Amino acid sequence: MKNLSMVLSGIALIWATGLAACGYRDMKRDIDAYVPPAMLQQAQASVPPVVSEPDVFEAEKATIERLRDSWEKVVGETAAAVGGADIQPAMIEAATDDTRSLGMLKPHFSLEIVHSLILLRNPSIKAATNRLRAALEGFDQVTQLDEILRQYSAFTEATMPGVGPMQGMDNIQMKFPFPGVTALKGQVAEKNVEAEKQALDLVRRDIVAKASKAYWNLLYTHRAHRITRDMLGRLNQLESVATTRYGAGRTSYQDVVKIRIGREKLEEQLATLKEQRANLETELLSLMDLQTDISLGWPDTPTPDLSLPKLESLYPLALEKRQELNRMRAMLGKMERMVEMAETMIQPAFTQNYSLFTDEAVLQAGSAAMKPTFSTTTSPTRGKGLPKNAWFGTRDTYLRETRRKLDALRADLLDAEARTRLMVRMGWFELDRARRELFLYKDRLLELSQTSLDVSNRAYESGSVSFADVINSYTGWLDVNLAGERRNSDVGVARAELERRVGAPIP
Repeated sequence: MKNLSMVLSGIALIWATGLAACGYRDMKRDIDAYVPPAMLQQAQASVPPVVSEPDVFEAEKATIERLRDSWEKVVGETAAAVGGADIQPAMIEAATDDTRSLGMLKPHFSLEIVHSLILLRNPSIKAATNRLRAALEGFDQVTQLDEILRQYSAFTEATMPGVGPMQGMDNIQMKFPFPGVTALKGQVAEKNVEAEKQALDLVRRDIVAKASKAYWNLLYTHRAHRITRDMLGRLNQLESVATTRYGAGRTSYQDVVKIRIGREKLEEQLATLKEQRANLETELLSLMDLQTDISLGWPDTPTPDLSLPKLESLYPLALEKRQELNRMRAMLGKMERMVEMAETMIQPAFTQNYSLFTDEAVLQAGSAAMKPTFSTTTSPTRGKGLPKNAWFGTRDTYLRETRRKLDALRADLLDAEARTRLMVRMGWFELDRARRELFLYKDRLLELSQTSLDVSNRAYESGSVSFADVINSYTGWLDVNLAGERRNSDVGVARAELERRVGAPIP
């Protein structure tokens, strides 16, 4: 009886389970087949695409790389020759060989050849170029350190050490904030490169000006040597005339002696001019990094540019182009960005420490609990009244010192601009005076001295003038010719000096 009841109970349970399963299947089928009324149906809203936030650090890094590329193009450009024209490829190739370079300086050579060889061969220019290339490495140094700090911050953000108190570390971004500081570092590197570029241009400018002065002085020695030899030949003719007159008893022996004294002086002056020419040739060869035990040819640029620029146009040009001023401006910009970077990194932010931490994997409960997501209290001290940032004031003193130096540099820049105006005015005056004196000697005095010499010779042969008048006419002719050639070279020297003071070719 008992067994029968158990069997009936099992059958009833199986039948109930089957009915329940059948009901569930019917309900599931009805739910799957259910379609809401048309009035309740809505068009499926389009899901907007997820736009990831751009990486600001990568954008700043790309900006720094573009700056480096632009400066590398500037450094890679060939130095500009005189007049703004580029140096010819044949000149660049010939400048690499000493023999071919010396061949360009014989038998004649121009001022443009001298400038080109100096720009391509001068060791000081090469040294300044290497310093500029070294400054370019500062761009890579900016991003490399910050990239390491970013990787370290990303590594420590999710690290959960298995030993120790399991307390989270401060985010390294709070101590080395970027990308803002990265941008400032890139600007500091750019200003440093700009300062070195101005230093390179300054070296080129001074060396080219020095070569120009040596060239015009060398031209003067050649012409002075020729004029002195001409004068020596004229004295020889005069000596023969005086000797004839002395033999005829028409003059004293003192006249012959005076002529011989003057001839000896001229011969000594020829020797001096020869040595001066050797000095100037040695100066040019040393600027071109060539051996100095050879003689150069004849300078074939006879006259300099005789135009006179307007003084009013030179002031703004000098204030814009002068390399010393631009270098000071670059250093000023560099120091300003360094001060801003120091303020960003060492001065406390305007916050109450309630949101100092970025998104991190934080455990707030359990044995592995880390720091909270944000601070819940603020306190100016820790321990027994000890300040949290006890050494902040000492760091700020260096920042104040830098600000004072920045103010001093601004004042130095104003002083340099004022002195530049004075230098330009004095350089323009020297050029104007050399031009006026050149026109005086070449256009008027040279012709008068030649006329006086010819008249004195004929009168002395006829015995109508004294020997003192004759020797004075010879001396006057020599002085006027030498002074005229000196003023011709002085115009070239003054123009080179004015261009050096302006920092750019004179328009």
